[in-house]
Order: sequence, then structure tokens, then C-alpha cells
Amino acid sequence: MKRNRKLIKIKKERVVLSDVLPFELPVTFSNRHFYKFLATNHIRVNRNIISWDKNDPQLELIIKLIFGFDKTKKVINRKLKIDFQDGEFKTIPFRYKISHKDKDFRELVIIHPKNQLAMIEFYEKYKEIILYYCRLSPFSIRKPYKVAKYTYHNDKVHIKRLAYDHEHKSAEEYDKEYENLKTFFTYKDISNVYKFYESYKYHRCEKKYNKLFKFDISKCFDSIYSHSLSWALLNKEIVKDNLKCSNSTFGGNFDLLMQNLNYGETNGIIIGPEFSRIFAELILQKIDLNVMHYLRDNLDNHAHGLKFKTDYEIFRYVDDFFVFYNDDKTKERIMNAYRFHLMEYKLYINDSKSALFEKPIITGLTIAKQKLADLLNENFTFEVSSKKKGTEEEEKKYSFYASSNKLITRFKTIIKETNTTYKDILNYTLACIDRKVFKLIKIYSSIENKKEYELKAVKSMLELLDFIFFIYSVSPRVNTTIKLCLILSKITKFTKLKCNFNMDNRHLVFKKIYDEISLVLWKNKNSGYTQVETLYLLIALKELGKEYRLNQSVLCKYFDVNIDTGVFGYDLNYFSITVLLFYIEDKKRYLDFKIILKERIKSKFEKNNKLKTTELTLLLLDLISCPYLDDAFKRQLLVFYDITEISEQNGILNRKELWFTKWIDFDFCKELDAKKSQEVY
Repeated sequence: MKRNRKLIKIKKERVVLSDVLPFELPVTFSNRHFYKFLATNHIRVNRNIISWDKNDPQLELIIKLIFGFDKTKKVINRKLKIDFQDGEFKTIPFRYKISHKDKDFRELVIIHPKNQLAMIEFYEKYKEIILYYCRLSPFSIRKPYKVAKYTYHNDKVHIKRLAYDHEHKSAEEYDKEYENLKTFFTYKDISNVYKFYESYKYHRCEKKYNKLFKFDISKCFDSIYSHSLSWALLNKEIVKDNLKCSNSTFGGNFDLLMQNLNYGETNGIIIGPEFSRIFAELILQKIDLNVMHYLRDNLDNHAHGLKFKTDYEIFRYVDDFFVFYNDDKTKERIMNAYRFHLMEYKLYINDSKSALFEKPIITGLTIAKQKLADLLNENFTFEVSSKKKGTEEEEKKYSFYASSNKLITRFKTIIKETNTTYKDILNYTLACIDRKVFKLIKIYSSIENKKEYELKAVKSMLELLDFIFFIYSVSPRVNTTIKLCLILSKITKFTKLKCNFNMDNRHLVFKKIYDEISLVLWKNKNSGYTQVETLYLLIALKELGKEYRLNQSVLCKYFDVNIDTGVFGYDLNYFSITVLLFYIEDKKRYLDFKIILKERIKSKFEKNNKLKTTELTLLLLDLISCPYLDDAFKRQLLVFYDITEISEQNGILNRKELWFTKWIDFDFCKELDAKKSQEVY
């Protein structure tokens, strides 16, 4: 079937679809509607001027709200002038936490729409320079290669193939087809670090060298000093002596942009968006070159220099390094060189995560994957066979076998034997289970007389659910939650079809999902912050139907709310509020909870710096478009921004457009698939 390829016509604005947001976001959130708003109204920024095409007072007011300007700020000929001296480009990003390690978290960031708009223009102006500086290091295996030109649409064959494809793509790869646009640039050579282990380069180095040493940089993004980009591209001493002159360069502009979107911070860059990885890549490219030249030119007073691809080979995936070598002295010289040149940029090696492998170069993770694949094939088998019956007829036999108890015990043994962790192997295991679920559904759907096999199929689903929730609950992460929810979405949609299971068996499956999710929510309550991964599970519960909704008291316990006093144990952030409203809708059973939630929301808008604060900007726009809130409440929110005239309020409320949260026409499975295609690392 012919491939459907479509040229990307609007090139600038698509930066907000791919490069300005973290991956770890609630599935209800996206920049698609913001992108449409920018593209439709031709909103752009040029230096210190924001401009648009349409002459519309309501649009003007919305633009002031979304880009953080007071309503009294003058507009001349559909243009807003940004005052740099007053810090009007300097904004407070929205910071939120996700589970990262045991009893630890990682802080991710969403930047203000104003800075997202600035990033569009920065990419447009400097995309060729970014590509040039990202081509310098021969060590880097994840680097921007070209500007992506095409987006691709599924045909029927592609849809069928995608059902089996569980290797999630993190970036556009050169000369490859994809269903959705994922990054502004295409990337060469490796779009996901796990692909490196299966690549020709890795296997060639296994033959050529006896040892592999892995290391990474300690808290790389947190440690990067924003001014150090100019040091890397120019010269540290020259930049320090001529700071004002360097501000007008590419490096200076990138530095200023990174400071403005992080409220003026220079120590550390924000974690999450692709542009931060590009910023770090530009610095690490320079360090790679410095190390290679240092080793080649015998700058460490050894008898001879080290030649790249002869004495050693280095591969770097963002801040993860793979060093192949034969002689231990070579490794020591390489590590000393990196320690020295990283220190120039206030970066340091994380010795606690370093690892040495000798021939045969195979990691415990690779061994664990092989053992797990065999284990899953033995304990989850769904087969169809046929034999001749008479001269023409074929009699088909179906087999459904699943055993979670055996699998759980052996799974734990493999983890112990291979010295891996649940976190290391969970993505791979869930991907394998996803394939098993698809196969079970495919085989059972082909059966004409389903009653004969219904109990076996239901039992197999229950066993699958038992196993996946066991392994997931040990170490929940956002990316593993997405994979879990993809499996649950497949099972839920399939089970809802009345032709598949009777009412009692349907209840058994849904009750199992309900009980397991409730257990995960209970285990993760009162953590001091709402975890993004568990917000996914709330939406998965909603998909089961009204009979399986959490009651108000359970919901209050999870969000640490005292329904009698209206006191919250911790502050609900933007994600918690929007997902909660998405979940409770207008259901009467949550009426008391909704009343105190609305009061909590209003208290958030009493803070200062509302126009600069990303969280409140996103929250305001989503709340005024929320179909589950009354107009009187929305008007109260607009008053916080001095929008008091009824005509102005009506102009905003009557627009009826979505912003960041998809309140209506929400397709959980479709949104999960779109999310899966954006996964990084």
C-alpha cells in the first residue's frame, strides 16, 4: 500500500509540539491546541515585539493573558512591545515532581507560553547553527542531524504493524517513516540508548576491543552553568572579559533565553524539554573534542598520543559514555582527560554509576531480557491450531494458558541472578506482555463459538493482570505507567464488547483492574506531592465506566483532603486540579469535594506574580474552557486578572476553545499511542 507522506507546511510553530515540553505529562495535557492558536492567528515574536494578524479585541485580551501582560498594556497595530529592562521576558516556570529512584524524585519543568513563543523564533533563526555545532564531535550518537521535513500518516498495513511494535521511538530518525512528528530535528545515529546495544557499531567494537567502561556525568543538567555555552563555543577567557559583546552571539542568545525561562537562574538548566538536551549537547560536543585532541596530541606527557578508532572508541548518548579499549592504561588516560575537561565546565563524573565489562561484553540487563522472553513464552501461551476434518473442512483448536504465580517467583529470581532491578527490566517486560495481550485478543476474536473458550480467556486475562500489577507496583514510573495503561486500554475496550464476555465475566475483569489500581493509589497516597503516574491510573479507572468510579471518601484520602474541614494535606498543583476535574466531571457523588476544590483553586490565584507564573497561566486558561465549571466561577477567576467588565468576560468565555487540557472527545487509547511515540531516552 502506498505510503502517506505529508510535507510540513507550518515549520516554525511545530517547535511547541515537540521540543518545549517534558515527556512525563498527564495524558490529558498537550500543546496541540496552543499550537493551533499560534498557527491560526499567525502569532510571532521578533526580538521584543509580539505581533498577530487579526484585529479582534477579544483575541487581544487572550493574547495578553496567555503571554503574561497586564490588560492595560498598550497594543499598537496588533503589536505588543516587550520591555527587557522590566524583565517582561523573565518568567516563573511550572515545576513538578515525578518518581525517579526509590524514595527520590526528579523535578521537571514546563516553561511559560511566552518563552515557548520565543523558542519558536530562536529555532527558526539559529537552526542551521545548532546543526553545525552538533556535528563536531565524533563521539556523539544522539545529535540533531537535519530539520524534519515530513510527517507521516498510518495506512491499514501500518496500523497492523504498529500493534506489534513496542520499541518506542524517542526522536525522528533520518530517512525513516513515522506516524507522528516527534522532534523538530531528525536525529542521527541512535534515537534511543537501548538501540545502541543492538547496533552494528556496538557489535563491531565487541570484536575489536576486550573491555567496555560505562560512566555518566553527575547531575548533568543541574550542574550546567548557563554562561558555559558561550565558553564552549567561543573561549572562556574572552567571554569573561567581553561579557556584553558575547550576549549578541548565538551562545549568548541561547544563554539569555535559558535564563529568562528559568526566572533568571544561571546555575543549572531545566530538565525535561528537548531544547535543554540540545543546550547540553552543544557543551558536551566541545568537551568531547577537547578530550580527543588532548589524547591525540600527547598533552598528558605520555610516550605517545592515543588515536581514536585505533587505541579506543568512545560513544556518548547525551551524558552517558561508553568507552571501548584494550589496555587499562588507555582507560585511565581517557578518564583523567574527561575529569580535567569536565571540571572546566563545573561538571563531574558520577563514579557510583560507573561499570566495567570484559569479554564477552554482555550486561546483566541483556541476560535478564533473554531469560524473561523465554519465561513469558513458557507461562503465557495463546495458540491456535488446525487439523483436517474430512476432505475439505478444517477443525480449529484454541489454547489459552497463563500462570502468574510461577511467573512472579521466577521473575524475582531472574532479577536477583542477573543483578538487575525492577526499574531496569520493567519497560521490556511490559512491552512483551502487551504483545501477549494483543495475541490473546486476536485469537479469541477469531473464534466463532466463544462460549466454549470464554472462561479460559477470562482466566488468562486475570492472570496477566495479576502479573503486570505485581511488577508495576514495585517501581511505578511515568513511562511504565503509559505502557501499563496501553495494556489496560486494550483489555478494557475488548472486554466492553458484549459479544466477547458475559456480564459476570466482564465484571471479573473490570473488578480486578479496579482493585489493583485502588491498591496502587492507596500505596502512593500522602507522598507530599501528587505523582503524575498515578493520575494516569485515575483516567484508566474512568474508562471502566460509572460502576467502577472511586467513591468520594477514597478520592479524598488519595489527595489528602479532609472533606469536613476542607483542609488539604498538601498543595494541589495544576496537573492534580485538571485531572481531578476531568475525573469527577459533574457527577453528583463528588459535589462536596468539588465545592472545596473550587475554593482551593481560588486561593491559588491570590498569589503575586500571576502574569509571570506559568502554572497559574496554564491553569486559568484550562479552567475557563472547562465544561465542568460554571460561568460564575470562571468570572471570579478573571476578576483576579482585573477583567471585571461583563463584555470582556463574555468575549473570553464565549470563545469555547480548548487550551492545554483535552476536556472533550477524549480517546484514552489514541492519546496513549500519541504519547508513546514521543518517549525520550
